[in-house]
Amino acid sequence: MISISEAFERCRTRKRKALIPFLTAGFPEEGLSLRLLREFIKAGADLFEIGIPFSDPVADGKSIQYSSQRALEGGMNIEKAFGLITAVKGAGQVPPIVMSYFNPILSFGVRRFVRKAREVGVRGLIIPDMIPEEGEVVEMACRENEIDLVYLVAPTSGHSRRHTIVNRSRGFVYLVSVTGVTGERTTLPRSLNSWVRLVKRESALPVCVGFGISSPEQARSVSKVADGVIVGSAIIDVIRRGGSSGQIVKRVGEFIRSMREGMDGEHV
Repeated sequence: MISISEAFERCRTRKRKALIPFLTAGFPEEGLSLRLLREFIKAGADLFEIGIPFSDPVADGKSIQYSSQRALEGGMNIEKAFGLITAVKGAGQVPPIVMSYFNPILSFGVRRFVRKAREVGVRGLIIPDMIPEEGEVVEMACRENEIDLVYLVAPTSGHSRRHTIVNRSRGFVYLVSVTGVTGERTTLPRSLNSWVRLVKRESALPVCVGFGISSPEQARSVSKVADGVIVGSAIIDVIRRGGSSGQIVKRVGEFIRSMREGMDGEHV
């Protein structure tokens, strides 16, 4: 499995920006999760993010909260989530990134979690409720296992804070587009592009934007300045429309392709 940096280099070679779709492991159910992750790759994902469901996802809005609750009710856990990654990694050279709150990792055991992640092919880890001051043990375990630990930088972060986050992140910097939680939005802040440019001037790593990107038009706008676009809640909402498994996979694939085409429209 290629690394995150290799995935971004591949995007640069192809003259396109990275599309990073997100799915909560086990949503809407385990078998369909696997089909959806494989569809991500077929539809044009450059990396993909898989969330470990948690009962108190403080950074997430209603859609991802709902998906986490459904996944937990279906029996999803860390071991099963790793099983999904093992099953999907043969579908293509698209690096998996795990998103998990810290409590499940602590309960599983930090070093055990990171070692297991490496075994199944995980190349990146995002812990939205962990700040750099509390991240030394996780950072060390990630370095030992060649996994990139990605920190989030928020619009409220001042220069000193951004400096710390940018310098402690590996793989890429996750730039939060808005204050608040995840979720679809009809508009993004007017200041977003200048905010992305500011962080890019301060970072040697790629800068990817998440939280609230819901349409090809928004993805196109963000991809003018950012190195990657992360899409989560909008995908969950497509799944929540229901239908047969085949219909859900088809709709999600079409949505991912529309985001890919929107982004590529600026870089062909």
